Amino acid sequence: MNKGAKQQVIEEPLLEGKNITLEGLTKKHVSQRYADWLNDKEICRENSHGRYLNTLEMTENYVTRVDHSETIAVFAIIDKHTSQHIGNISLGNISWENNSAEIAILIGEKDFWGKGIASEAYSLVIDYGFNKLGLHRLYSGMTTRNKAMIKVAEKSGMSYEGTFKDAFYKDSQYCDLAQYAIINPQHKISGGKSG
Repeated sequence: MNKGAKQQVIEEPLLEGKNITLEGLTKKHVSQRYADWLNDKEICRENSHGRYLNTLEMTENYVTRVDHSETIAVFAIIDKHTSQHIGNISLGNISWENNSAEIAILIGEKDFWGKGIASEAYSLVIDYGFNKLGLHRLYSGMTTRNKAMIKVAEKSGMSYEGTFKDAFYKDSQYCDLAQYAIINPQHKISGGKSG
């Protein structure tokens, strides 16, 4: 997309990986199980979810809101072998003026943790952000204690940009946030892409 172009609701395409498929998050993905992910302290330990009780109605409202957004693309992560909805990944805070977006992920099904799902999903979303949306910079933040997500960011080709001290507060505790980013390799490194 070009800078200054009138933005429209983002239509998420089907993105095929080796072990997962990413498809636009819609009401068909809403279930009590999905809503319960956001109430699970272990699943939400390193993200902003889980501070307040999440309900099925709140989950439905969220899905409706993001399904009609110009600034977020949310994908359901579907396991190819079971066709199960196992998590979500998004390009959020899309700034069309700056050609940038933030990657966020939640793997809600714990049986799929540690199996490379997050790295595969990151790879698919980075390709989509750069090659379909034409974005210049993608970034992701995580708590510095979240070593698994730091590995995902590094494996995805993201570079460490810095640490924000005491930037995340949860469960009566402050945590530092590490920021990682990747620049579209098709754009010039200095000066960026002209628009």
